[in-house]
Parts: sequence; structure tokens; C-alpha cells
Amino acid sequence: MDVDISAAPAAAQSGLNAAVERYYDTTLDLYEDLWGEHVHHGYWDPGESPGTEGADRRTATDRLVRELVAFAGIQERSHVLDVGCGIGGSALYLAGSLGCTVDGVTLSAAQAERARQKARDAGLADRARFHQADALRTGYPDASFDAIWALESLMHIPDRAAFFAETLRLLRPGGVLAVATWAVRDGELTADEDALVKQILRHQVMPSFSSLPEHERLARAAGYEQVGAVDWTAAVANSWDPAFALVPKVDGPRAMRELARDRGVDVLGFFYAGPLMLKGFETGAMTYGAVRAVKPEPEPERAEAARL
Repeated sequence: MDVDISAAPAAAQSGLNAAVERYYDTTLDLYEDLWGEHVHHGYWDPGESPGTEGADRRTATDRLVRELVAFAGIQERSHVLDVGCGIGGSALYLAGSLGCTVDGVTLSAAQAERARQKARDAGLADRARFHQADALRTGYPDASFDAIWALESLMHIPDRAAFFAETLRLLRPGGVLAVATWAVRDGELTADEDALVKQILRHQVMPSFSSLPEHERLARAAGYEQVGAVDWTAAVANSWDPAFALVPKVDGPRAMRELARDRGVDVLGFFYAGPLMLKGFETGAMTYGAVRAVKPEPEPERAEAARL
């Protein structure tokens, strides 16, 4: 099921981009202090509990990056566009462990600058570059990249058909698109589930959620082939365990008002995220998964490959 999907007019898109930038500028230090360099879900094996018996948050978020690399088939020394790069955690893994050259884009100037600093500290500034840019208007020429990586960023883009069309333009023939995303259950939501999803959208500065099947349909409609998806909901749900999510508790409305006054009202979404997402996973309204898609080769190259 799609929840309120529509192509936003330019003015509305600009307003949304500004809100996303403001949210991540405001919460950058909170996420990094609590979750480390990866501002995304963690990944655990079936039956594994985080912390004592299983991986801690930082190990689990590292694992999610490796799982997406494996699922999408990201090759060593690829030229990668990281859409919604955050503070560079995934890009630095791709540049360091896989020897890739990575261009990261984010709407947040603070995130881009922090990512540049981290790349310099890691000795990877020559292979990991970061820019403040809209993912749909990067200015890169056609066929610039071997792979495009979008780890928990697509939820902030309202026109997902435009995203798949633009990424197809930017990929070289045979290039791969790797997406990991929050999603919504395919099919009709109950009234209570719909209300919960709308709360999550509001507090997390996201316009809508798509289901995993809808992401696949959009990829195929854009012209991708070899499109596939995997549901990782059970593997990532521990990310929102209240004893483990590491989101500090702010007691009472007075404390919330003081926090909003000191840091801006946008920061409150950070504190609401945990219980809302946990309930979303528990009810089945929210899901999580990955999508892989490949840009077709031109017909002459296909024929030659088949002959060989």
C-alpha cells in the first residue's frame, strides 16, 4: 500500500528539503553520540537479542551495510553515488573496505561537513567526497556511476518515480541500484495503523511511505531490470527496543518545552521515533527491506555477451 504518495510541486519539494535539512542539522550530534557513524537500523540474526547475547547497536549497524553490499552485489573499486550519505558511515566503508570512489550527497550542510572531516581523519578524502545537494538535482552527467546507494534516504523523497528515473540516468549500463528503506505493509491499513503511520511521518520529516512491492513496481516502470526485494523487518526490529534504542528519556512536557526552546522544535521527532517505530513493527503496519535493480545493457552488448 502507498500512503499519500504524490509528486510534490517544486515549492513543496523545496519546503520539505528545508525541513529535512533542519532536522538533521539539529540532531546530528544526538545521532552520532548515541548511534555512532551509522544513522540507520541495525541487523540481527533470527532469535538474536542485542547487547548481551547478540551484536550491540554499532556492530549491528555495520552489519546492515555489509548485508546491503552483499544483496545488491556492490563490486570493489566501483564509482558509487551515496544518496542521503549522512555523516559518511556507509561511504567510508565502501571507500575503505571495498576501495570504491564515493560521492555522497545530503541535504544537510552540517552532515556534509562532518562527513568530510571523518573522511580526512580516516585518510580517505581522496576516495570519499561529500556535497550538500538535492538527490534529484545533483548535476552529474549521464552514466556517471557504477552503483547508486540509498540507505534509509528514499523515505524523504516524495516523488519516488522521479528518484528511480534519475538514478537510472546516472547509472552506467549494467550499473546497480541498492536501496534499503523504511516501508509500509502492502495492502489496506486499519484506521489505527494509518494514524500511527501518519505520526511517524510527521515526526520523522517524511512525506509518505511506499510498500516494498511498490518500490519494485516503480523500479521496473523506470526501466530497470533484474529487480528484486527482500524483507528485513524481523532482522532490524531490535533497533527500536526501548532498552536498546539509546534514545534518552525526556520527562514531562516542561522538559520537552525546554528542549524545543533550546534546540528547535524539530529535535522532538528524535525522541518520539523509538516508541512509534516499535509499535509500527509490532502491529505490522511498518516494514523494512532492501531493493536491488540493474540498468539494462544496450542491445548490441547483450547480443555479444550472449554469443560469448
